[in-house]
Amino acid sequence: MGNPDSIDSGIAEYFTIRKNSLKSALLYSAEPIQWQPKRQSKVTQRMTNVVVSLSGGKDSVYALYTALKEGLNVTGLMFITIGGKAHLENKSMLKLVSEAIGIPSIVVGPKTEDIRKALKKLNANVLVSGVMTTPEHLDYYKEILDPINVKQYSPLFGKKPLDALAEMQQLGFHSLIIEIDTALGSNKNWLGQEISQDILNEITRLVDERKMNPIGEFGEYHTMVLDCPIYKKKIVIEKSKTTWKGSKGYLIIKKAHLQPKN
Repeated sequence: MGNPDSIDSGIAEYFTIRKNSLKSALLYSAEPIQWQPKRQSKVTQRMTNVVVSLSGGKDSVYALYTALKEGLNVTGLMFITIGGKAHLENKSMLKLVSEAIGIPSIVVGPKTEDIRKALKKLNANVLVSGVMTTPEHLDYYKEILDPINVKQYSPLFGKKPLDALAEMQQLGFHSLIIEIDTALGSNKNWLGQEISQDILNEITRLVDERKMNPIGEFGEYHTMVLDCPIYKKKIVIEKSKTTWKGSKGYLIIKKAHLQPKN
């Protein structure tokens, strides 16, 4: 994994630069922003073998977008088989996400040792996650990563969720809602719909009325990104079905393919 002292100092230097810089700020325009990879600095070049924990949902894909935008050397995507049922049922979609982005992916089991073994095999120095509002999720990764000297990086943590949702919409993210829990505030009509301005307006209202977590980190809803600036091709769903269990609804994707963008 290279010289640990050199890698650690490089990572620390990068985080300091990022914290004190506006380089990752998003510029708003009337049209979706075109993604352009940044040239790697000497610091980011030392952050070799960055792996992203990716479910295919909006937060993890946005974290990947941010990491690439910042010039990090992302060498792999890792789907950990834990979390929302719809993501687990649709884990085969990660292959299409991987192909759409052009970065190889692996699926690993939920056990700590499974994850550590995979990260060692990938020779990872840094694991990127899409955690935004839940410190307990950061603690989960920390317990896994610290013993194997892999750094954790959550570029979205601390960002205001409603701002993040607006930014993803502005960037041209097409996020399909594949799971909802009406008991936590979500509208049953969202299932199978892409996040739209109308849904964003409704989420904003529910935050005020029901104190709902707007980004869905407590299971209010889960998504699958069908297209965004870092996809070279978009995902098209051919066949799917919805199922319900109590207050929870799921969209199970049966058949999908990649399609060139116009």
